[in-house]
Amino acid sequence: MLQPITDVAHLVHAPLACEGNSWDNRGAASSGPTLWRTSFTTDLTELDVVMGQGERKLFKAIREIRRAYAPPAIFVYSTCVTALIGDDIEAVCKRAAEKFDLPVVPINAPGFVGSKNLGNKLAGEALLDHVIGTVEPDDAGPYDINILGEFNLSGEFWLVKPLLDRLGIRVRASIPGDARYLHVASAHRARATMMVCSTALINLARKMEQRWDIPFSKAPSTASPTPLKRSGRSPDCS
Repeated sequence: MLQPITDVAHLVHAPLACEGNSWDNRGAASSGPTLWRTSFTTDLTELDVVMGQGERKLFKAIREIRRAYAPPAIFVYSTCVTALIGDDIEAVCKRAAEKFDLPVVPINAPGFVGSKNLGNKLAGEALLDHVIGTVEPDDAGPYDINILGEFNLSGEFWLVKPLLDRLGIRVRASIPGDARYLHVASAHRARATMMVCSTALINLARKMEQRWDIPFSKAPSTASPTPLKRSGRSPDCS
């Protein structure tokens, strides 16, 4: 869900195979930064697990990524292995953020928690808790919108964005396709939210409406346009 945020360092806290199984599984495209194309993992071994070295290795990996790449943020993903052994990634991320003056975001979504859609929702909760609302933009406008559930697969969103530009509608944040960290962090200043997929991040749309009074609309299942409505009263997308 979050990997298409293009300028963030995505660090999977796990044995090497977990990183290989999840990396670049969407085929999203970027119009700029390519850091998301670099695969980061703590590469835990059996010895690390047995000796309880996971949290120390995670902190070291965050430090090395900051020094080598200087990203605007680092996202840290728990996995089945690190969740089962009880590594506290939230505590490590908080300590690293304070130490390095860098947003370090814990994503607690190990594979065993449930279905893909539940993983999507947990990713949205992480953005709400740690990212969205942390940056105040100096260019907020009356026609700024957010796009949720758009992954820019093979660059498909680039066919739509020029049309919005011609209409004078600016995309404040496309989450997650071809997104930038600062755009996502300032998404709370958009005036409306458009849902491309109503199941992927519907919880994020609803809570942004509750917290910042941003109305949202789901993509219609028919060719007729859907008026902007509140609290998910517009039709579900098919």
